[in-house]
This record gives sequence, C-alpha cells and structure tokens, in this order.
Amino acid sequence: MTLDGAQLDLIWAAAAGRPVVSAFRTAPIGVDTPQGAVQAGVDAEGHRHLLVPLASRHSLQEILDGDAVILRRRALEDEHRYQQYASLELIDERQTDLFTALCVEVAERVAATPERAVAALRDALKDWRALLAGNRQVLTPSALAGLFGELHLLRSMLLQDTGAAEFWTGPNGSAQDFHHGGRAVEVKTTTAPEGRSIRIHGTDQLDVEAPGRLLLHWLRVRSDQGASVPELVHDIARRTDDTAGFRKRLQEVGYHEADRDIYARKRFDVIEVRTYDVGPGFPRITPAGLTGDAALGGVGPVEYSIDLNAPAADARRVDLDPALFLLERT
Repeated sequence: MTLDGAQLDLIWAAAAGRPVVSAFRTAPIGVDTPQGAVQAGVDAEGHRHLLVPLASRHSLQEILDGDAVILRRRALEDEHRYQQYASLELIDERQTDLFTALCVEVAERVAATPERAVAALRDALKDWRALLAGNRQVLTPSALAGLFGELHLLRSMLLQDTGAAEFWTGPNGSAQDFHHGGRAVEVKTTTAPEGRSIRIHGTDQLDVEAPGRLLLHWLRVRSDQGASVPELVHDIARRTDDTAGFRKRLQEVGYHEADRDIYARKRFDVIEVRTYDVGPGFPRITPAGLTGDAALGGVGPVEYSIDLNAPAADARRVDLDPALFLLERT
C-alpha cells in the first residue's frame, strides 16, 4: 500500500463532494481491515477525519482534550449498513499538514497489520504526542517550498565550492537570501501552475547599493514528485565543509530534524526557472524611490507584489547561472 499526503488530500476532496451519511461525507482510502475499509471523512463543519472501523464490541479509549486532534467513537449509518469507527479528527486547521502526515502514517501502519487496526492507530498517536498537545510547529507549505528553492541554489553552489554555505545569509536576517561580496541573489519559489507573480517583503529586499549587483532567481516547482527538503538537507550536509553552520541556519528558518518525516512526504520538482537582473527599470520599491522624507517618517512595513510577466520586468531577464554569479571572485 502506497499513500502520500497529496493523494490523501484528493481523497478528502472527493469525500467532501459525496452525499452526507450520518453527518459525514466519506471516501475509502484503499486500506481494508477485517471490519471494513478505512475512510477519509469530512463532517458538516468541514473538519477532516480518518475513520478506522471498529468491531461492534471493541472498546476505545477516547482522546477528547487534544488542542489539535481528538479521537472518539463515531457511528455511520445508511440504508445498508451501520458501522462504528475510531474517528481521528482535526480541530485546529493550522495543523492541516501535520494531520495529513499523521493520517498517512496511520494508514501505513494499519495496512501493515489490518487485524490490529486500532492498535496501529494508537501506536501512531503515541509517537505524535506533541501534535495532540497542539505545540508542534512546522513550516507552512509555502515556507517549505521557499526553503526548497533556496536549498536548491545552495546545493548548486556547493558542487563548485564546498565553502559556499556561508553565502546563504537570509537566515541571519539579511535583506536577500544570498550574499558574496557585492553580489546578492534573492530567491522566489512558487507552486502555482500559472502566472509569475511574486511577493516582496520590505523596501530593502530588492535594493542593492552601487557598485553591487542583485539577481532575482525565480522557480516554479511541481509538488507531487521530485526531491524532498530533507533529501536536499542531507545532500548539502555531506557536501559542505561547515555542517554546524548550515544546521544552525536551518534552525533559524524554522527547520528541525525532528520534523523530517513530515517534510519528507512533500516533494518538489523544478519545472521552470527565470533569472532577472534587478536594476534601473525593474519594477520595485526602494528607500531611494520614496518621495521626500517618507523613508525617514517611518513608512513600513511595506509588502507588495510584482508581475514578472510585465514588460518592465521581462526586459531585465538574463541568462545567468545564479550559482556561478555568486561564486565569481569580486
């Protein structure tokens, strides 16, 4: 049985479009037990459930005080069947990615020992106590994609220079993601299948002092195949000559090895790359471009969007490898 988070998301979406049965819309996930099929469910409030069938006399120790996830007995009934389930329910929508990863793990354990389905469920929950407490924070999908884009460039640099990890300066609070001498690169990554709109954070993100030079490196990734962030992390860690410094930067961006199994279920494949030379004529907001004493007046924080399809932006598109650009001696 092979089930990943993306497939489970699709099953929940399919379940949401089905007729309501006992306040649930359900769809099987492809895992069977002696008591019936494990179901993905969506209730009347839109909450996601993973429903593991129970034998009629099977006792269940419920968990009703979780801040993010609860476990309770539920019954589904239609004109053909009455079935009780151990229902794992997400109640904190901020933890959707964690819940999906947890459910995939439960499904894998149940598929391995279907005759012990409830025990497999409870064993998985024991390994996820921090999630039940609601205090386990992980990177959002967009943040994970952004980290992938930065690590993708860093790995390319390390293929040329094993000391290049020191040029990854974004985690240290610099305006751009990478710096080497007077050269800088800002990386933007999108999972959107169409469009080339990016979000800029602050008036200094696309600002560089002369005679410095700044490139904007833009990637479009597909999130159903390719490499995972943990795989990139492992590859970079074995290539860099500053593993400790690299690990410290990862922690500063919110990536922790304890969550690698969660991130490993999300894979990215680069399907489009563009690079822009940010300079005169490129659409941007910088302190020098503010009118009068606006910069001194404390304007901010400033966030804005740029359409890279706009002629002014497209005119600054260049055929440069940002890794080689950063590694060039200045």
